[in-house]
Amino acid sequence: MHTTSLLLFEDDDLDARLITSALAKAAPQIQVRRAHDGTSGLKIMEEDRPGMVLLDLSMPGLSGFQVLETIREDDILARTPVIICSNSDAQSDIDESYSRQANAYVTKPDSGAGYASLAEALAGFWIETVQLPS
Repeated sequence: MHTTSLLLFEDDDLDARLITSALAKAAPQIQVRRAHDGTSGLKIMEEDRPGMVLLDLSMPGLSGFQVLETIREDDILARTPVIICSNSDAQSDIDESYSRQANAYVTKPDSGAGYASLAEALAGFWIETVQLPS
């Protein structure tokens, strides 16, 4: 198993607590950091590049789309895998996320079991392939 870091961009305390708890159970090797908004998250990324980003679209200040665009325009951060995790299931949001080069798009679960499934999918599919940046 690889130790890896995940930066969670999430302004909702309950959603953050649910995904963090589910990840701790599914993949305890993951070090999760949280940003409450886009600006603070980008600052964290510049100081300590995460192995992966889980990004909400609706946040105060910079939107998830703006954060994703900033990440993709940065020569150092551009290769960081970014998974959009949003309440929106609108096709326009999904299309816009992929047009801005998101690696994946998932709709936020509506139950604890849903968060557990999401965490297991992240651990099984993404975490095994992501290394900490050198």
